[in-house]
Amino acid sequence: MIKDISDFWLSQPITPCETIQIGGVDVVVKRDDLNHEYVQGNKLRKLKYNLIEAKRKSVDTLITFGGAYSNHLLATAFAAQACGFKSVGVVRGDELAGNAAIWSETLFNCQEFGMQLVFISRSDYRLKEKSQIFQHLIKSKPNSYMLPEGGSNHLALEGVSELIPEMEQQLTTSPTHLFCPVGTGGTFAGLVKGVTKQNWDCKVFGVAVLKGLHGVKTDINQWLKGVQFDPNFVILDDYHAGGYAKKTQELSRFCVTFEQQHQIQLDKIYNSKSFYALAHLIKTGVVTAKDRPLVIHTGGLQGGVNK
Repeated sequence: MIKDISDFWLSQPITPCETIQIGGVDVVVKRDDLNHEYVQGNKLRKLKYNLIEAKRKSVDTLITFGGAYSNHLLATAFAAQACGFKSVGVVRGDELAGNAAIWSETLFNCQEFGMQLVFISRSDYRLKEKSQIFQHLIKSKPNSYMLPEGGSNHLALEGVSELIPEMEQQLTTSPTHLFCPVGTGGTFAGLVKGVTKQNWDCKVFGVAVLKGLHGVKTDINQWLKGVQFDPNFVILDDYHAGGYAKKTQELSRFCVTFEQQHQIQLDKIYNSKSFYALAHLIKTGVVTAKDRPLVIHTGGLQGGVNK
């Protein structure tokens, strides 16, 4: 167990920026998939200041939400154990309770890292902290700290925004376009915040991985309230391939070819869609060889690659 919680993050490597070619355009890839096996990519950055805050408040337990294949659940379980916390994962799907035969490897890993798993129905899961089950859980663990599903909140944004000055030290010039996938919106908002603070003249593209992001767009605007940012960002809604965890044959072919060409794996939920979107914008001439596009690989590989 780590005595000083900051040591956990200081012990992680600074991930490289690699330049590849897509459609004749030089593309910089920030390889945040290489920072940690379990607390991978943006999850490491989102958890940083939340766990520091939890330690400051002297809580003993972290409570959070996720599905059976959640990168966030696994990251929280590992980081909690490494930093001296207990952890509880509220998992979508009460059919999983007492039926380990249908558990994902993710759930077994979470349990291995000491996480208590609480399985609830999908209707209760939609209510999250408003559900009676969660209210009972909170009362039974008064000395706890709640992390939202996906880990996105104001403290998460602070950790993600640190990507920008980190890359500033690695790049000879700032990018013209910055791409990342969008789920709960926290990573995207953190990047917009970081770009603003670093004064990059850069358009930030968020690639939606699910349908109907109206609520997420509201969250993003709330998180950015008070940030004097240039509204030079856009969320692309046309690359979700049918919805969360959905894919098309074209997307699958792209991912297989991409991995063969560049030896970079893309997870099936998030990065497969953001890299595909960038490739399509290059193909259609929206991004050209005169531009300097950069794409963040946010990890998530434990949930499976898109093939």
